[in-house]
Amino acid sequence: MLQLIGQTTDIKSAINAFNASYHADYAHVRKISSRYLAADVSTERAGELAEALYAALANWGACTRKAPILRTTRQIATALSCKALHSRFVCLDRIGLDALNLDPAGGRNFTRETPFSSLNQFDTELLSILEALAHALFINNTNVTYPMKALLLITGFMPAFDSQVRKGLQRAGISGFSGTQYLLPKNAYRAAGQRICHLPFSLGQCWRDNKALLTEAILQSNYPELSTEPGRIFDIILFMQRSPQRRLILSAG
Repeated sequence: MLQLIGQTTDIKSAINAFNASYHADYAHVRKISSRYLAADVSTERAGELAEALYAALANWGACTRKAPILRTTRQIATALSCKALHSRFVCLDRIGLDALNLDPAGGRNFTRETPFSSLNQFDTELLSILEALAHALFINNTNVTYPMKALLLITGFMPAFDSQVRKGLQRAGISGFSGTQYLLPKNAYRAAGQRICHLPFSLGQCWRDNKALLTEAILQSNYPELSTEPGRIFDIILFMQRSPQRRLILSAG
């Protein structure tokens, strides 16, 4: 379980101090992805999202040294035009973190009806989507970082495990994030896959337990539109917690 220890002013400060260009990239892509997700897939909307994704991911480090190379916007648009992949994005976008929960013993569960018949099905689907994004958007990508960034930009579902967020998780007291890279896991049975699949449930509970405080901090910040984007808020909180001067969230067990 995760415990929020930052107060309203701490969270507000972290949001405002986060890189303004990253805020702008996210807002721009999410505006376009909302149109893409709200209707049946079309070539026009897929192309528009591909252009926005390419620009944002390049700004976030893709195509630089040690980062994966992006496919062309035409190739990305073709992938995004796939009805099956579009439906999978819609599913995660509509579920959101507030549908995910931990019970007092730390067991995962859903707070309402979802398209998933079991936790195993959820795990398989999440990792499968990340693998699909790795192949659809990038060339020879083996790490989870950029597929998770793409998923965050398209759906806002959960934080991306870049080096800064992993440092924030490490400082929260969660083990397994001290390495220099995080490879795409093949399944949820090993530790790497379990961490990806379990984190949304921990964040879902943390959001519900602290929704009033977090919402107040977000609405007081320069980015009040993020009050409906819990996945992005935790991405920012964990990213900013990489700094020893910020203690915002901790593992409660």
